[in-house]
Amino acid sequence: MLSIKTPLWNAVLNASCYKLSNMKLAYPLIFFIALSFGCQNKAEKKVNLTPFLNTHFKNTLVNKKFTTEKLIGLTHDESDYVLSNYRLIDTSMAAEWAGNTIKFIDSTHFVSAYQAWCGNDCFRSVFGRYQFIDSLKVRFITDSITRSGDCEAPTVYGGKPPLDLYLVERPDGILQLNHRDDQSHKQ
Repeated sequence: MLSIKTPLWNAVLNASCYKLSNMKLAYPLIFFIALSFGCQNKAEKKVNLTPFLNTHFKNTLVNKKFTTEKLIGLTHDESDYVLSNYRLIDTSMAAEWAGNTIKFIDSTHFVSAYQAWCGNDCFRSVFGRYQFIDSLKVRFITDSITRSGDCEAPTVYGGKPPLDLYLVERPDGILQLNHRDDQSHKQ
């Protein structure tokens, strides 16, 4: 074997050994850095299950309670709903009043329920969410339906398509929820 012992060769040999030993350290170091950055906990992305709320449409129903002929969200028939202000002149009337109401609990939730002073009846309640799709169109989403009293049954959750209704004010000042927006003057 021929051996070359020149200062230039020694310098090249030393430099290549130096690079090789640094590479042996560099690969584990690069691997460790990549592993530590790749395994960091990332901020969890929270999924919002409630529908997108259009905040630029004024919600005129918040914290209001109305009487209705039918429960809203129980069925999807084509009937319209007249919303009469729920007012009791005095508390003695509460003991004799029976009927359907809808309460807009906050800016997103409602309860439509049958209320009666006696316990011998079928008490149904619809719990759900609502949102203004535009300035007059309100979307109702039924989350659950409960039955108690004479028609007691297990709670039914979801399963109904959204109900879109148009909020209109009749000429006599009474609010109505209609299936079509062209029925705003229906009496």
